[in-house]
Amino acid sequence: MALRELHGRTAIVLGLGHFGGGLGAARWLLQQGARVTVTDKAPAELLRGAAAELAAAGAQVVLGGHAGVDFARADLLVVNPAVPLTAEPVRAAQAAGVRISTEIGLLMERWPGPVLGVTGSNGKSTTTSLAHGLLVAAGARAFLGGNIGGSLLERLHEARRGDVAVLELSSFMLDLLAPAGLGPDVAILTNITPNHLDRHGSFEAYKEAKKQVLRRARRAVLNADDAHVRDVAHGYPGEALWFGRRGEVVVDDDGGLLDRRGWPLLRAAEIPLPGRMNRMNLAAAFLAVAAVLGDEVRAARALPSALARYERPPHRLDPVGTWRGVAWVDDSASTTPESTRGSLEAVGGRCLLIAGGHDKGLDPEPLLDGAQRWARVVLTIGEQAQPLLRELVRRGVAAEAVATVEAAVTRAAQLAKPGETVLLSPGYSSHDQFTNYERRAERFREEVLKQAASTASAGVSSSAT
Repeated sequence: MALRELHGRTAIVLGLGHFGGGLGAARWLLQQGARVTVTDKAPAELLRGAAAELAAAGAQVVLGGHAGVDFARADLLVVNPAVPLTAEPVRAAQAAGVRISTEIGLLMERWPGPVLGVTGSNGKSTTTSLAHGLLVAAGARAFLGGNIGGSLLERLHEARRGDVAVLELSSFMLDLLAPAGLGPDVAILTNITPNHLDRHGSFEAYKEAKKQVLRRARRAVLNADDAHVRDVAHGYPGEALWFGRRGEVVVDDDGGLLDRRGWPLLRAAEIPLPGRMNRMNLAAAFLAVAAVLGDEVRAARALPSALARYERPPHRLDPVGTWRGVAWVDDSASTTPESTRGSLEAVGGRCLLIAGGHDKGLDPEPLLDGAQRWARVVLTIGEQAQPLLRELVRRGVAAEAVATVEAAVTRAAQLAKPGETVLLSPGYSSHDQFTNYERRAERFREEVLKQAASTASAGVSSSAT
């Protein structure tokens, strides 16, 4: 459906969501002259700001359900990634022959330049932001979008031939892109570990969703250390570029990057990113940028300046502050056990870990192993507070179930010793107690600053910010 064909057409946006995709798609459709209805099962109080903006712009907004919305009479249904294709409104639209798309699908159909898509179970946001920063440092025009950076639909009018869209793509997004045969020109697959099994139903189905990132990619950047990535990439017809302990870029045991000849691209001391996982993310971003530019030398020259300006995405090993000699770190974006293990390794030493939340059907083994290695005490929260406590105690890890983030911060303040780190790295989804991991992070930060303020009022030195 070309831009001119949207004028006067009826479009329904199913799922306004909390990350800007639904809002961006609705605003863009209104700008094209479409008659837009936005509907979401969430109650109005959770989406009040976005709903008011869209209503003022001329959209019909239906919240708290889909009462009165006729999905069979639309010309276009734009589905939020959180909504599965098996949902009743989607099936009703499909049965009526309504065209179904997504915010990211509408963008991919229209973007005039190359699309670099990043997916994986862990490290997507870091890798995406690193790739964007490297492209900018190399002098390319690059736009950041997808799960990070918000919708790019409203910036389509700025995009020129050769401009690069750098998109973080979730398995939900890829699931919805698959029927349309859409995908990026250059793909990064950081790693694959079990995730979102509550949505996909099985690990094999989840892997199949991730595989969609390769559907039309002419080049794919792949993790050589990950058996599941190797499995998914089997038979890939394009140019495969590997990173890890072997491949076009090797991450050595010290965390430095070597090129295929064994020559150093960056020594470990030159990389301001903690932990091997982040060094792997950097290797992937570098290879992908070299592939997009068609110039490895240009990408290599951009590395120092890109790293000097790089800021990690929020809530990923994000320092909150230090008081009474204890460092407090927000890693709320770690929503898988594998990611939490990587964060514990990056922090190193003995720390106090706050973990738990909503179970997505994942194996907790990586988190449990990381806690045994690096956590002096684990404070468990959310739905998984008690199950996680039992497993930790069974393995001899000191642990307490404290249920909430507020209680965890209070207890951590009592237990932590100078020189230690208190790490919020839950390893689980936030959806048992919070709307999203950002809200969980905000609550953690609020509670830490309360503790810092009470310490300061007692005359104890603090540097929490």
